[in-house]
Amino acid sequence: MIVSWIEQSPALLATMALLVVPGLPTAFFAPVRGVLRLGVAVATSVAIIVAASIVAPLVGITWSVVPVVIVAIVVSLIAGAFWFLGRHRRVGEASQKSGWTWGSVALAFVGWTVVVAYAISDPSHPSQLYDGIFHINAAEFIVQTGDASPFHMTMAYPGREASFYPTAWHALVSLVLPLTESAVVATNVVSVISIALIWPVALATFASVLFPRYAYAGVWAPLVAFGFSAFPLGFLNWGVLYPNLLGDLLLPLFLAFVLLACRRGIDVFSRGLLILISIAAAGATAMGHPSALLAGIVLLVPFAFTTMWRAGRQGSARVRAILIAAAGVAIIVLVLIWREANVTTHEWLPSMSFAQAAGEVAFLSPVGRATGLLVGVLAAIGIYRVVKDRLWWVLWMHAIAAMFFLFAAWMPVLSVRSAVVGIWYDDTTRVAALLAVTGLPLAALGASVVTEWLGALYRAKRRALLAFALVGLIALAATHLVALKNDLSFARGVAFRFDVASQGLTPDEAALFAKADAIVGEDSVIIGDPLTGAGLFLAYTGRDVVFPHVGGQYGADARLLSQEMVEGGPEVCEAAERLGVEYVFDFGDRLIFEEYRDPFDGLHGFSDSSDFTEVARVGDAALYELSGCTP
Repeated sequence: MIVSWIEQSPALLATMALLVVPGLPTAFFAPVRGVLRLGVAVATSVAIIVAASIVAPLVGITWSVVPVVIVAIVVSLIAGAFWFLGRHRRVGEASQKSGWTWGSVALAFVGWTVVVAYAISDPSHPSQLYDGIFHINAAEFIVQTGDASPFHMTMAYPGREASFYPTAWHALVSLVLPLTESAVVATNVVSVISIALIWPVALATFASVLFPRYAYAGVWAPLVAFGFSAFPLGFLNWGVLYPNLLGDLLLPLFLAFVLLACRRGIDVFSRGLLILISIAAAGATAMGHPSALLAGIVLLVPFAFTTMWRAGRQGSARVRAILIAAAGVAIIVLVLIWREANVTTHEWLPSMSFAQAAGEVAFLSPVGRATGLLVGVLAAIGIYRVVKDRLWWVLWMHAIAAMFFLFAAWMPVLSVRSAVVGIWYDDTTRVAALLAVTGLPLAALGASVVTEWLGALYRAKRRALLAFALVGLIALAATHLVALKNDLSFARGVAFRFDVASQGLTPDEAALFAKADAIVGEDSVIIGDPLTGAGLFLAYTGRDVVFPHVGGQYGADARLLSQEMVEGGPEVCEAAERLGVEYVFDFGDRLIFEEYRDPFDGLHGFSDSSDFTEVARVGDAALYELSGCTP
């Protein structure tokens, strides 16, 4: 396993470069210091990739690093102009703790790299979950079309000129793909680096901005994150939720830069640059997944209300009237957007009592994970400190995240539940990530307070009590290993399992892809049940398949073949000819979801049909030629 990951060093380093280098000049021009600079670099880099993906097709440039470089140069020049005009006053964590923060981020980077790489096991192992088919194929689709625009993701809607889907993740993977052997490997490489790099930096940045008086909050934030199971590691075991993963990883950066842009004592040009960085972070977060940005906007409501309240108290009656009107318009617009973005499916229903859901919020162990005992306690101490400092808007921010989770996990009135959490498909797992965004900085604050208490014990030479406290903290921290063990076991045993018992693609089926690539004509299209992993032929070979995803709209001919192809007949022959289908994969009856009603049941059992001739086989996986339609 280690050797296979080391072999991907060029791709791993390239991913790191893509996530840092494009935005690095902006980071040095920004009025920030310490780890916040790296936060600016990451958020701006993803925003540059997003902007380049949108602009490139408009000006006729094929997708590659070239449009990224061009946009990066433009952004850097704009940031440089603001820096030249500003006063260069910088903000960020206390300088005496900066080294500790960098060390914490570095340690978390190494830790997450090991954890995620171990969870995936080998970079060649594809995700065996429902959405993995789409996301892996989408990166290859971008390479094939040379277009990474979120407005042109038509892979699952062939024939359309435009179709919107947030493609920041897929654009990033597609840039790494040429350095790897397939979209599968590129996806896994980006998974490792995105989590290991973005998450520690985002948490350190957000905690430093939230609690500037507590220097150790930024130090502890990347480390306490290992005690939260549902995110980010859980997103690789559910879905798989690659776009949501990227959007939520970036969310703390968006929140941090908005707060910085509103900080007092900053000159107009520095504030202007921070506002532009906030907008860039908003765009990056939205093109990761729009639900992440919408969540971020709602989480900022308590801060916005507090800021407007203070301005109203200090201003005239006219100022108060304007603020009230602006707040009213903003709320109406937000509610309308929230309703429009609702994608309720009722596929996931409430699964626990209110008491259970509240308990998971309190212990920061959501979605039925094994309950760890330290992070929740640290968050409670952080909440105590927030109350003592009267930072009520921080408390309300966390309360909003908790409210979302409670509605998703418990609310029995489905119409109300969907109105609140419908932008996450009513999915408790997706909503649980918000508890990480708001809860982990509070836990980091709690850890900072505990660090001060331990320091006081040390200075008072109360060594016995100090030793007892340290042993207790280590024991509480160890309780989180159960959830980590469970997540790793599921990842290796189900989500990324790649052997004869895989619930999706098996090694034999992947080997058949290579044989089929040599057999099938250049203009021929292959069909197969995507729920068996057959749709990944696109990702492995770059060759067209009828169904690159389980969902989508592929037309009447494709629908006919999905339900009746094995039966043969004139209609099947005519539909196959129109689509260019000459070969079909039959990977048996094992599906990604064993209990899922298969809408592709006409793509099984070809060994018993006289209209199909077996032309290749590896194990139980077979490739058949549609021979019964020959005149």
